[in-house]
Amino acid sequence: MGGGLMKEDISFLNQLAKALEEAESKLERAYEKKDYKSFIEAKKIIIKIQKEILDRIK
Repeated sequence: MGGGLMKEDISFLNQLAKALEEAESKLERAYEKKDYKSFIEAKKIIIKIQKEILDRIK
């Protein structure tokens, strides 16, 4: 990238941050309700987002 973040990178990171917040909320609710299926789904979303971030910064 060189000199810093590009506009599209900032937009992408914004989207990922919002998606992480939503997934974290879902994870917390599922944990409180002992809803294991929803917990696993939220966890998968978080892992997917982490992979997207890592792919983007390579």
